[in-house]
Amino acid sequence: MSVRRPVLGALAAIACLACAEARAVDCAVFTAGIAFGVYDPTLATPTDAAGSVRLQCRHTRGGATRVNYGIALSAGNSGEFAQRQMRAGADILSYNLFSSAARILVWGDGTQGSGLVSGSLLVNPGSLSVVEAVHPIYGRMLAQQPANTGNYADTVLVTVTF
Repeated sequence: MSVRRPVLGALAAIACLACAEARAVDCAVFTAGIAFGVYDPTLATPTDAAGSVRLQCRHTRGGATRVNYGIALSAGNSGEFAQRQMRAGADILSYNLFSSAARILVWGDGTQGSGLVSGSLLVNPGSLSVVEAVHPIYGRMLAQQPANTGNYADTVLVTVTF
């Protein structure tokens, strides 16, 4: 008899979950990459550039729905948030990505001293109701790095969790 009580309790909880009103939101993520342009190793100041992560959500059914989310950026090919690296063959240029124009906290995945960006959107009913959040990505390349001519690149994965 002690076996039946947990089973019945689980069935009752599942039945109550099925009674809740179904609400749904579709979200899409768009990114605008960062292009630092031509790097001049003789400049005494860092080279800055910006991109963005844009989240768009639209209502599909049910009542108003709050969407809470977090945005993480990977460390790129260097595997380190302390200093991301762009490569052109064996040549390297160091840079990093930040969540604010002050460029203090490295935007990462919450590990290695990096931070995440989070937010919340209230998506109201209506087929034309689209809510958007734009999060700038602030990039900075260190000044006076020795650099050979080349096309330097890195790949950073954007992960959005809901």
